[in-house]
Amino acid sequence: MKRLTEMSWVDIGELPRATTLWMMVVGPTEQHGPHLPLGTDFMVAQEMAQRMTRFLEGECGWTVVEVPPLYYVPAVLSREYPGSVSIRKERYRAYLEDVVESYAKNGLLQGVLISTHIDPPFVHTTQEVLRAINVRYGARYIHGYERFPMEDVLSGDAPELFGYHFPGDVHAGILETSSLTVARPELVQWDRARSLEDQPIEFAVLAQSRSFRCVGNGLGYTGYPRLANAHYGEIWYHRYGRLFGAVLQSYCQGEDVFERLSIAHLIS
Repeated sequence: MKRLTEMSWVDIGELPRATTLWMMVVGPTEQHGPHLPLGTDFMVAQEMAQRMTRFLEGECGWTVVEVPPLYYVPAVLSREYPGSVSIRKERYRAYLEDVVESYAKNGLLQGVLISTHIDPPFVHTTQEVLRAINVRYGARYIHGYERFPMEDVLSGDAPELFGYHFPGDVHAGILETSSLTVARPELVQWDRARSLEDQPIEFAVLAQSRSFRCVGNGLGYTGYPRLANAHYGEIWYHRYGRLFGAVLQSYCQGEDVFERLSIAHLIS
């Protein structure tokens, strides 16, 4: 992996355009219960980005350029918690458009945004911006792998696939706690996680809420943090890395894969 911030403009200009893409981690600074850090979403996304970079460089032979991340995005349901930041979607739209358009204007027309943040204003806005830039500049920008875990949660298949057999795990519960346990185990506060009561909440209920303060016990999580472990976390990265990798393989072969990653129809 190359890092944009460590390269000169001459270095960037010499990259082979046909087999180079930039990769950006996007995510919120948002509460994830009493037991996980506010950077959980982008830390999990960083782990997936590293794995997908190895795949793209090893299996596809492409050059991946890591560009600076975006750590402030819409995170509406967590605004009331200390440390959480939510950017109004209109401002996020304008800022993201300026950033992505800068790469397009300089001929870096292939790019991947990776996030694990299932927030409707964020997802809709991000995908709308990328669609517009793709049309305007003939770019091939795609966003996320969230569709795959989201389909598992909404279909009710996640408990069986991961082996925990309990429904209603959506935010900062067993899955997110487990995925961070693999990525950054030193940041999971297990004493708190194991003391938290089960708070199963269906996504449809959460999607209609105005704040995590109004959900469950108001501590900012759903599901079963106490049951998390590294085994579930490895299942997360293996399963979704495999599915995402298949999409990226098609991307490298020139296919239009934008709709294969879109989750707009799942949260409209």
